[in-house]
Amino acid sequence: MSAIYTAFFTYVLITSITPGPNNILALSVATQYGLQRSTKVISGMFCGYIVLMVLCGVFTYHMVSLLPVITPWLTWVGAAYIVWLAWGIATSDIKTASEDSESITALKGFGLQFVNVKIILYGVTSISTFVLPYTQNIYWILATSLLLAFIALVSNLVWAVAGKLLQSQFQKYGKAINMTLAATLLYCATQLFA
Repeated sequence: MSAIYTAFFTYVLITSITPGPNNILALSVATQYGLQRSTKVISGMFCGYIVLMVLCGVFTYHMVSLLPVITPWLTWVGAAYIVWLAWGIATSDIKTASEDSESITALKGFGLQFVNVKIILYGVTSISTFVLPYTQNIYWILATSLLLAFIALVSNLVWAVAGKLLQSQFQKYGKAINMTLAATLLYCATQLFA
């Protein structure tokens, strides 16, 4: 059981901290407009993230409780998504600027969550792969959904601070960081079947 906790937290932390629309936006806004402006956007993203993760948790719970035969398939889908995510991280370009940051508000940060496919897949994958095979207790599912939102908030704040303090270092070593994170995600995918 400790292997699944390790795989879960490794997957969640790496997926949350790697470049994605939310993290890049937090980094970009902090770099261009300062930390105060980025906290407004991040608070909007966090509120949207909570709503979306709870919806993902409830959706996944009902889907699996109605069709328990699909749970093993969801593990395979989850592993495939993690491998795909690792590939995307390993082959991605390092970018830290967003052309549209000036018009971003808390409300737009909130709305971004509902069109961010990475987050939707992340929520469904996390719950279907790491929670539902072990418990179908709705309280565990909701608690995991809230934990995912909190970890995302911390990741967004880390990227905002990094955007302000370490932008030149990300440009210089970003590829090596992405390769390391991708390799760790591949390890997570193998642990789903251990």
